[in-house]
Amino acid sequence: MKKLLLTSLLICSFVTAYGQGRVAFANTSTTLITTNDTRIGGASGNTATVAGLYTFGLYVGAAGSSSNQLVLNITGANNAGSGRFSGGSPAPLAAPFDGGGSPLAFQIRAWSSFAGSTYEAAVIAAQLNPNVYFGASAIGQVTPTLSPTAQAPLFGAAAPLLTTGWVLSNVSAVPEPSSIALGLLGLGAVAFFRRRK
Repeated sequence: MKKLLLTSLLICSFVTAYGQGRVAFANTSTTLITTNDTRIGGASGNTATVAGLYTFGLYVGAAGSSSNQLVLNITGANNAGSGRFSGGSPAPLAAPFDGGGSPLAFQIRAWSSFAGSTYEAAVIAAQLNPNVYFGASAIGQVTPTLSPTAQAPLFGAAAPLLTTGWVLSNVSAVPEPSSIALGLLGLGAVAFFRRRK
């Protein structure tokens, strides 16, 4: 009985390991991520050569999902080679998108590692800190592979894979809508009083 139970457990663990969806979460020399961040080992037009300066997150969702419907699944970091990153190849997807064989929408987002553990945290931090760099790829589509030794690439020569890199920038804080409304109200008051004269 013990042997039968042990054999069943081993078969189940093998099937589970074999059935986990995998992707190649790394870019290539033709899909470099660029930035104008020259503060720490970087050069304008390329990401910094300091490994780990940026965190890359793979956001996934059901095929056809929009950007705000995607959820963080895997993270990785930039390599010492400018413009390159890796989160694993093959990289096993986490639940609930760990099953292979079904197409998934995906987007890769990157941000300054010191700004938080997620892209969303970094975007909020960027409102107060001009040294936070962040950016996101276009939305692509991939069908994760089930094989433990193979992986589905996220980057490729044609859509729906990502065909280019993207830019990380330190976008300055955007004025709140209430600040814009207050400014427009002030301009309206000035125009009203000038017209009355």
